[in-house]
Amino acid sequence: MGNQDLYEELLQSLEGLVKVYRSVLRVVRQEKEILISADLDELNENNRAKERMLHEVKKREEERLAIVQRILQQEGLPPEKNRLLDLATHFGGERGERLRNYHSVLELLVKRVKKLNLQNESLVQAALHRITGAMEALRDTLKEKNTYQKKGGMAQAPTASGHFVSREA
Repeated sequence: MGNQDLYEELLQSLEGLVKVYRSVLRVVRQEKEILISADLDELNENNRAKERMLHEVKKREEERLAIVQRILQQEGLPPEKNRLLDLATHFGGERGERLRNYHSVLELLVKRVKKLNLQNESLVQAALHRITGAMEALRDTLKEKNTYQKKGGMAQAPTASGHFVSREA
């Protein structure tokens, strides 16, 4: 397989990787909306879709690395020069520019996915905190209270006011 063929194969692999990352970004955005709406069935389905896409990302990344290894061997480059920017520098010109563009797009997509994932994690943590607080309030409300004093008189049981749980995070 020639140099140009491997380069084209790499570009196709990168294009596929970009498509999958865009899909992951879409799913992570949907996850945020689902977390806010608190729809567990939809959240479970979304998580399954995200998991499938992450497996696809891993598969595409392994494919890309295999192509890069073949390019490195054919070009006589050391194995540590396996990054897209290293290849872009090696090829230079229009070929290098296309690799730099793919690198920029992938880097931006990964940053967005990470940022949204952190926001989603914050939503989940806030929801768990509220649920824990509500459960503790219920437990305290349902806990048996002593209503008799030692001397046989009645003691007023302490009242526990309820806490409202907000759906907003």
